[in-house]
Amino acid sequence: MTTTTTTKPGSRSAAMLSRHLHSYLIALIVLVSCCLDRIDSWTPDVLTKSYITYDNTIPAFFGNSTDYFKLLDQDDNSILIGARNALYNISLDRLIEQPSQRVTWTSSDAHRELCTLKGKADQDCQNYIRVYARLGANKIMLCGTNAYKPLCRYYNLLPGNGSIAYDNNEMEALGRCPYNPLHNSTYVFTDGHLYSATVADFSGADPLIYREPQRTEQYDSKQLNQPAFVSAVEHNGYVLFFFREVAVEYMNCGKAIYSRVSRVCKNDKGGPHPLNDRWTSFLKARLNCSIPGEYPFYFDEIQSTTNTINGFYGGDTNQIIYAIMTTPENAIGGSAVCAFAIQDILDAFEGSFKWQQSINSNWLQVPQNQVPEPRPGKCVDDSRTLPKASVNFVKMNTLMDSSVRSLHSRPVFTRVSLLYRLSAITVDPQVKALDGKTYDVIFVGTNDGKVIKFVNIMSSDSTDEVKTVTISETQAFPIGTKVNEMTISKKSKKLIVISNGKIISLPLSNCNEHEFKSCRKCLELQDPYCAWDDENRECRNTDELHQSSRTIGRFFQRLDGSNINEICKKYDQRDQRQHKAEENDVYMRVDGSGSAEKDNPLETKNIVIIQGTVTSVGSVDIDNEIPKSSIEGSVLTNKIGSHPYHHKTDTLITENVSIASISWHFGIVLVLFSIIIGIIIGYCSTQWAIKKQSFHSSEHRNQLNWHHTKNLSMLSQNRTGGKDVNLLMNTNTGNQYHTQQQAIVQQLQQHHQNNMKDNIDFDFKDRSVECKNSTENLEKDISKGMGTLQKTPQLKTFKP
Repeated sequence: MTTTTTTKPGSRSAAMLSRHLHSYLIALIVLVSCCLDRIDSWTPDVLTKSYITYDNTIPAFFGNSTDYFKLLDQDDNSILIGARNALYNISLDRLIEQPSQRVTWTSSDAHRELCTLKGKADQDCQNYIRVYARLGANKIMLCGTNAYKPLCRYYNLLPGNGSIAYDNNEMEALGRCPYNPLHNSTYVFTDGHLYSATVADFSGADPLIYREPQRTEQYDSKQLNQPAFVSAVEHNGYVLFFFREVAVEYMNCGKAIYSRVSRVCKNDKGGPHPLNDRWTSFLKARLNCSIPGEYPFYFDEIQSTTNTINGFYGGDTNQIIYAIMTTPENAIGGSAVCAFAIQDILDAFEGSFKWQQSINSNWLQVPQNQVPEPRPGKCVDDSRTLPKASVNFVKMNTLMDSSVRSLHSRPVFTRVSLLYRLSAITVDPQVKALDGKTYDVIFVGTNDGKVIKFVNIMSSDSTDEVKTVTISETQAFPIGTKVNEMTISKKSKKLIVISNGKIISLPLSNCNEHEFKSCRKCLELQDPYCAWDDENRECRNTDELHQSSRTIGRFFQRLDGSNINEICKKYDQRDQRQHKAEENDVYMRVDGSGSAEKDNPLETKNIVIIQGTVTSVGSVDIDNEIPKSSIEGSVLTNKIGSHPYHHKTDTLITENVSIASISWHFGIVLVLFSIIIGIIIGYCSTQWAIKKQSFHSSEHRNQLNWHHTKNLSMLSQNRTGGKDVNLLMNTNTGNQYHTQQQAIVQQLQQHHQNNMKDNIDFDFKDRSVECKNSTENLEKDISKGMGTLQKTPQLKTFKP
């Protein structure tokens, strides 16, 4: 006899659902634990002191977004901007163009027609000026893309008004100027020669570092492998190029992009024939910008650099370069600023070489006995006399084994954001503070229109430790507009910010703003430009101070954040009275829990909350405007205002920051906990439905008794005078329903005894049983108890 076991479909589905829910619960628990472990790891390293935005009254120079502005030269009074078919000379004080010194240079009709035949759009077939070189006191050279056929022209500077005239002399700019204005190219003009890093063909497949007639090897990935050039600087007898490229030493493990610095000698004349047009001194090394640890976290893609800065760094006088480094585009959005000493870069080129013995071998250090003499890559008096063995060795082994470490062996500034990355940098070097120390004030721009200002303060007990102080964030351009370049005008004390089609001028500091009028707020800003004037009780710019022995004692500045309480404690009582007076002006608390008394209840301060900072920015009539609240730091208003961050633990600002931090963690846990509860409830409901379906063959489903429904309808008609009412019905058991019905009848009888007067309080108490739908009756009830509801354009208020 064969026994067959039959499994009900409901049982099989229940088992499958149980297994799936068990897997989901385990995955959610793991996700919660990972989120809680990683949230604090990706929070910003430092908090910004103030957030600033400006209106349209700041100086600005406007163009089109397709002009692709590029900074070419600068002096104390003006800047030269290369653009589409023009070179602009713009004054630094008010950003006004000087028309007499404009150069207009358009491509010929033949060149534009040829560009169109090659498949380019009309916008691309223009002349974008990318290279400027001053050949002498009265002669300059300009190079432009010239409709995808690069060309250079020579101009004369006329005496008198300084106008520029074309001298009818031009030459091809192959290897000197890019074909496309968006191509990452760079150049430097020094000692009468133009050193350029660009491409030498229409498609951009032939990158090169060029100084006529020397160039890098053509189509050689060991020298240049799909590079994106960033900048070039001159140092003594060398020219240094900074770029990023696909790492050839990582090709056996995958594809990665590394940051590089390369070096060529100025006196390199090429090798012996037939290598007289090739570099004999071209070497390159990796730039190491990483957060140290057992497994360092690297910022591998260089985006922008500063010029060489002379100063006191690492306990000694040194020359450094600041560089912006980012993570890859498809990685977590991270950016960092690293400082590299010029001497560390030069030392890397004196170390061991890296090579790959065969195509399947790893990249290893070249044994010292295989390095020929004289050492390849060194600067010599006449490179044409070098032996071919040295020239061929440096041709095949240009990569150095050791990388260039960053100053302090870590970034001086990091920022993690899913909304933007750092894109441009400039520095006001060696700003002298009141204590006699010097600080580099660094400005970095983002691809989302922001300008971030910060300073690094060295630790007093160790030269390797620095403290980063982020002073301000300014929304310079509309959100989504990339900051391409920045420069500083020392004479006018302005920061010049450049995008594709707009140039603006910002002040270097905001010491005189209303938000920093108190002693504590001024000193907590930790800005080298700002100092507290104890005599006049105001925050002043250090450039305005007359620092004599008689007056210097009245100014205070604490860039390290120490002794602020001791200096400002005499102002605390007055600041508390002022703070209390400002609290009385607030119409409603930040959490909405109440209001304060004031003389005029129809006017209030406009409160702006930006990342835990509460600032009053103006008064507004509440009849016509709803007060602003909960504005994120990246979404700024059009009024001038900065919002300082305070470190006091007994203030509302600190509490808001703590609450925001706790709410962030609590919100994630609450959402995930709700999902888990929902899954459990869904599982229980499914089990109950399966059991009910299996029991359906023996018993009928409980239904609502017709008598109860009829009685309930009669009650609703007696309560509302025949109008429809939505009822929230309980269908559990008959006894519970009769108990509820009796309670409703008792309440209705009491209501009829009060002459059928609708009571608003009764409605609120009885809201769990019934909900009124008649807007007409609601307005009538409110008019009896609270007055007439009137509408205003922006805010509804109750007027008695």
